Amino acid sequence: MRNIFSTLTTALTLSIATPALAATSDGEFAVYGWGARDCNTIMTLLNGEQAAQAKAQLAEWISGFISAQNRMAEGLYDITPVKSHSPMVSLAQNICANNPDQLFENVVFAMVESFSALELTENSPLVQLSHNGQAVSVNEETVRRVQKILIADGKLPTGSDDGKFGPQTALSIEAWQGEADITVNGLPDMVTLFLMAKQATQ
Repeated sequence: MRNIFSTLTTALTLSIATPALAATSDGEFAVYGWGARDCNTIMTLLNGEQAAQAKAQLAEWISGFISAQNRMAEGLYDITPVKSHSPMVSLAQNICANNPDQLFENVVFAMVESFSALELTENSPLVQLSHNGQAVSVNEETVRRVQKILIADGKLPTGSDDGKFGPQTALSIEAWQGEADITVNGLPDMVTLFLMAKQATQ
């Protein structure tokens, strides 16, 4: 199986762009905290003696960044379908390795933008999905969006996009994951959601 982070890194390396939300007429804006550090600095911290602490702090920073995006964007409830932001630190670390001069804030922005096809415009119940001893938490609407992608791929029958996670949906996700050459667990985890979002925008 190929290195999935290499796949994600390749997809995101080409799309890193400075956010154009609140800036001066020259496109300048102040960036603070972890976002103001370049990837070289981030990589040094994540490979240092305090790596665990740095990862935890980065996950919190990413959560705050996503919350700010949700608050500022009109007609948006959640810009990303990922509910646990800790795995996103590993993705950011791999992207930073290939973009050492980028600000961490730009890297996170590119990651978040990549999930745009699965963003939520309104609240939806959070559900915990379990399959073969593993579990993830996602919104019910995200499950429905995943089912729509599986229907479009011919892996679920038309009209089965009810937002309910059952054996048929799990088996269909497994089939999709197998074709995508990623870990087969039958769950809409971060990697699966990312690649499904990319597929939905192609």
